[in-house]
Amino acid sequence: MITQEIGKAWNYFRKYGLSRTIFDRDTPFLIQFGKYGICGVISLLVFITVTTIGRSLYPQHFSLDLSQSTRSWNNSLIQFIAFIPSNLIAYILNRWLVFTPGRHQVRKEFALFTLISFLSFSLGLILPVWLVQTFNALNKIADLSFIISSAMVNFVCRKFFVFEK
Repeated sequence: MITQEIGKAWNYFRKYGLSRTIFDRDTPFLIQFGKYGICGVISLLVFITVTTIGRSLYPQHFSLDLSQSTRSWNNSLIQFIAFIPSNLIAYILNRWLVFTPGRHQVRKEFALFTLISFLSFSLGLILPVWLVQTFNALNKIADLSFIISSAMVNFVCRKFFVFEK
């Protein structure tokens, strides 16, 4: 099955070239998922940039000298702030490069996209808080657990509930 999908993706790329592979939304699954991953990485870079800037501007709020509950609260707060620009970038890129819009009007589409992102974001916050409070996990481990748990839900929900006609 995976070899078939790789074959479909390779044949599509050979037939249509790089430009159409990037900008066409109606591509084989592996290409679509790959573009989704690239959009996710760009959104993640925005997220990491915002959290890094926040931690650099206010290092006293992320010190290991703070109590675990204070540190986990501050981590959650900076992640919520970073959610806003990273979600906007994710929406723009996914709509432009990955998914076929048109199932809903743009406002409703963005609202659903953001709702799904926010729900997965909120659920994703539970794991980092638990890791910090239970195991005194480092901030970067908490961030990684947040990213993985949030991303797992998003592709399926966005593909089947937000964009596809």
